[in-house]
Amino acid sequence: MSFYTCVRYGKMFMVGRFRTDRLDLRVGDRCIVRTDRGKELGVVLTRLEPVPEGMPPESMGEVLRRAEQSDLGNAERLEKENVPRARRFFKDQVKRLNLPMKLVDVDYVIGGERIIFYFASETRVDFRELVRILAHEFRTRIELKQVGARDEARLAGDAGHCGLALCCRGFLKDLGGISMDMAKVQKHTADPAKITGRCGKLMCCLRGEYPLYCEARRMLPPKGTRVQTAQGGGVVVEQSLLLRKVVVEGDWGGRRVVGADEISKVPSEVQQAPESVPEEAQPAAVENEAKTETIAVAEPPPAAETPPPQAPPPRAPEKPREARPQRGRRPYWMRLGRADEFPPGEARVVETGGPALAVFNLDGRFHVLANACPHEGGPLGEGKVEGTVVTCPAHQWKFDIPTGKGLSVPGPCARRYNSTVRGGDLYVAI
Repeated sequence: MSFYTCVRYGKMFMVGRFRTDRLDLRVGDRCIVRTDRGKELGVVLTRLEPVPEGMPPESMGEVLRRAEQSDLGNAERLEKENVPRARRFFKDQVKRLNLPMKLVDVDYVIGGERIIFYFASETRVDFRELVRILAHEFRTRIELKQVGARDEARLAGDAGHCGLALCCRGFLKDLGGISMDMAKVQKHTADPAKITGRCGKLMCCLRGEYPLYCEARRMLPPKGTRVQTAQGGGVVVEQSLLLRKVVVEGDWGGRRVVGADEISKVPSEVQQAPESVPEEAQPAAVENEAKTETIAVAEPPPAAETPPPQAPPPRAPEKPREARPQRGRRPYWMRLGRADEFPPGEARVVETGGPALAVFNLDGRFHVLANACPHEGGPLGEGKVEGTVVTCPAHQWKFDIPTGKGLSVPGPCARRYNSTVRGGDLYVAI
């Protein structure tokens, strides 16, 4: 059986799938891979997975071997000696030929098959003479690539406004479109100086965090909605999307911060199932003339001494709709497998047909998180587990497993799911 893994390589931090027969590769290992550019030094990002049926082997690169100390020494020597020499020679020739271009970075392929020069220019440049001179000097294949403002920041930038590595440099590969609407949803200021990055364009983190804010907006009632809380009725006057909370101005004459799970009456257009819940897990609805009651399709088998839960009786027709707050949706309990199939201290990804789940066994206590990192969907279940902390393999953000709280940046939290063990089987509430 053939296996593959995802590897990050090159100065542009490209990510690709590479087939391998080495079963000892682990996340974070340095390795030598063969790409269409030659032999390159890369970093393993994911655990080994069987190659899917129908995927042609030639569509993937190849992991040649685990990087040895000599390979790392060679890469360091190239970066300290050859790259500065290539920079100086390139700049001298550009000045001599009077070309309107600025060198951004040099990528010296470790196998020596080629050298890639990344440059920026406001116009098209005829660099055929420059390529001929470079090829004669370095006696290898030369490649010149013109990059835009975002790629220039990815190559030369270091940290953003938040103090962390630039998103485009760390993990974002496909930016897509970034608009002011994304900044408005996230309640950013319209001051261009505060929402533009090192490249002079809108910060790419606006794109990375946009799905998280959209999900929060779907969960929370909008401003002006009348809701029922444990303290009484009130109107929503403010939203905190990251905290999943709203500010309610109550009939009692004050304001109170209320979590989404504390609101017992929400308009039907807001109270909807997550898009990722599988069709078979959707609860069935039982209607009568007065209201709609939602009954769970399935629950984990109860303990022997606990009687099976009964569906609540329908409300009497003579009661008005506003007499009692509407009951919330009860969860669908899904069996994930035998509890002893999840080794202690490790993580395992479970495909449910809807959301992919990351299951963690911490000293016999099970915790279930969404496998997608809230920042850009990195596979948390494939991350490194240290105590009660998991590190996302895509961009090295850390999360507290029991709570899902983000430890690298305040705010984003990994989505948690309630779980229980009954009869030796592990169940999760979707």
